Amino acid sequence: MLEDKGSMDIETTRKKWDERARTYDEWYKTFKGAVEHSVEWALLEKHLPKNRDARILDAAGGTGRITLPLAKKGYSVTLSDISAGMLEVARQKMLREGVLEKVTISECDVYNLPFPNKYFDFTLCWGGGIDATKELARVTREKGKISMCAASRYGAAVRKFRQDPQRALALLTSQSNYDSHDNEKYRVVSEEEARELLEREGIKIIEIDAYDIWELLSFPENVQTSCDWDDKFFRQTTELMLRLAKEPSVRGTSRHFTLYGEKMPSGRAK
Repeated sequence: MLEDKGSMDIETTRKKWDERARTYDEWYKTFKGAVEHSVEWALLEKHLPKNRDARILDAAGGTGRITLPLAKKGYSVTLSDISAGMLEVARQKMLREGVLEKVTISECDVYNLPFPNKYFDFTLCWGGGIDATKELARVTREKGKISMCAASRYGAAVRKFRQDPQRALALLTSQSNYDSHDNEKYRVVSEEEARELLEREGIKIIEIDAYDIWELLSFPENVQTSCDWDDKFFRQTTELMLRLAKEPSVRGTSRHFTLYGEKMPSGRAK
């Protein structure tokens, strides 16, 4: 029987990200990283609270790449992560940019957040996985919004087949609910499963976008990793990614998808 367990223990996870903290942001200086950040921000921005006094949580937010532009827009943001190393990099960035007073930094596990019930107006978690749903819903106020990144079951199966056909088929048929990458296991879900998980916690899905679709476009590796690019080509690529993110047929085979939902007043989604 295939093993079907969650991610590595907390201390191992913390150590892993502490070791990567100083170099983590380098990836976002490459063409691929910069495009992904631009696309993510464009999709996120329209969901942000209109009120700049809204409380925003960036859970498992690492070095604060999303917290920083939020703080620059005038929002008060709580940035949390399990890695003290990642948070120290974030603190230095906020300090350099003059927005540290807008940011509260909290070292904690996304599955055990030290915040009161219904405290945040907008809760963002693109690094914790779908298993963090219950805790994120708990700290989000009624009618508040939640955004999460989930690993796609079908996308994982497609990419896993050449390496491990048995595991790929197990993922595809729901015999296994976990895939692995970089020695860390994470839960995979279909859109339907993600919707059910969120609705169980009183979150109504309002938008689902494809995320990480580079393998569908056959960009050469040297282009993706380049730190020097043509601005027009960058804009064209970003526009292409934004359009494809909305296509249901693309979402089915993307590596991840991003969910946006609203916490319903009754505690149950309709």
